[in-house]
Amino acid sequence: MQPPPLPPVIATPASRRLPVFLKLAGIGGLILLLHIPVLLTHGILMERQAYQRQAVAEIASRWGRDQTLTGPVLAVPYAYRTQVIRSKVVAGRVTKVDETELTAAMAYFLPEALTVTGSVETEVRHRGIFDAAVYGTRLRVTGWFQPDFAAADIKADRIDWDRARVLVGIADLRGVRSVSPLEVAGIKPAEFAAADGSAGECLPLAAPAGSAAAGARLEFAFEVALQGSDELQVTPVGKVTKLALDSAWPDPSFCGAYLPVRRDVAPAGFKAEWEISQFSRGFPQSWTTQTEGRETMLGRIGAACFGVAFAQPVDGYRLAERAEKYALLFFVLVFAVFFLFETTAALRIHPLQYGLVGAGLCLFFLGFLALSEFMAPGLAYGIAATACTGLVTLYAWSFLRTGRRTLVLAGGLAATYGYLFFVLQSQDFALLAGTGALFVVLGLAMYVTRRINWYALAAGPALPAAAGDCQ
Repeated sequence: MQPPPLPPVIATPASRRLPVFLKLAGIGGLILLLHIPVLLTHGILMERQAYQRQAVAEIASRWGRDQTLTGPVLAVPYAYRTQVIRSKVVAGRVTKVDETELTAAMAYFLPEALTVTGSVETEVRHRGIFDAAVYGTRLRVTGWFQPDFAAADIKADRIDWDRARVLVGIADLRGVRSVSPLEVAGIKPAEFAAADGSAGECLPLAAPAGSAAAGARLEFAFEVALQGSDELQVTPVGKVTKLALDSAWPDPSFCGAYLPVRRDVAPAGFKAEWEISQFSRGFPQSWTTQTEGRETMLGRIGAACFGVAFAQPVDGYRLAERAEKYALLFFVLVFAVFFLFETTAALRIHPLQYGLVGAGLCLFFLGFLALSEFMAPGLAYGIAATACTGLVTLYAWSFLRTGRRTLVLAGGLAATYGYLFFVLQSQDFALLAGTGALFVVLGLAMYVTRRINWYALAAGPALPAAAGDCQ
């Protein structure tokens, strides 16, 4: 008589959960490993951006760098009395004697009103495969001075008006095409020349102020033709400073300490106007070398500059850099689809197959980066996304077994690439769009898996998929 058969061993819930846990842990580890090629691609991106910056810098060094117009500033030499202690021999003995002597100094006065107008012509220069935005402009500068020597505590008989100069600063003198003579009302126009720094002139261009009486209203006008790259800015040295610029460049970026009070930006170009008062600029209307150092005042004036940057539209490098931040999303979405197919359709997908698919997804970022150097970013993105979707779909078709599952994967990838491009282009709404997409993906995952009995996955054949589940 044979002993009765042993009862079947019933798997505990822990043993049922272990295979699922191991599978998910393996997928998570693979996703972490796939970030290694993504990081290598990011290194290539940084290297290409460095080459781009170098090319742009070389173009700027020959054409002209960022330009900032500073001034005009009226510089007037004067003298003031100071007490000095000198050693003298009196009655055979050395004694110290207090004496009064005149010391030279410089007084600086800013315009009561300053108006700058100009039209900017832009173009894109090329060096190899890299581009740089450069510009040329002719700025007309008008306004008037009203130096107040009494407020500066300068006596009229100590003013050396014959050596008074009107100073103008240009950030990169290599970009100066020409500067017209300084026109002063009622006085013969005076030519600008290189300033003499040893004489206390703190800006690089200087012209005689003319023979007007010291302290009289001094109306001025001149034009300066500049060429530069990237940015064009003006310092608000007037008690009231007005700037008006227009250009055919469709993508201006208003920069500096102040935004325009009026602007009109369209695909055909832009027009912008600024109006700045002395109350918001952070430096006085006049000063002397007795009270302020030249470098200190120039720093305070330079910190208040404003203008426009001729930014290029979002290029491929910046799009590629932002796209890399979404690599995790692609890995999770695609591997989640594979995992759901495994659990609902009794498929067996090898970890190596997961890895090859992940490698295909990584190639998208490298392909997009390479193509964006030779074509428009949108076209480069489309070609790279299409190639990656086709590569992954054709390979996945070999182990997904049915065309329906393959189409689900292809459609999901295409939709994800399309939505990602929308997110990358919409900088202002990127966070909102990305968060909304995550909600949709999470909701879809919850809906598809709502009838899966996760505890039963290791107990036997997978449950048939319910209506609405992935097939």
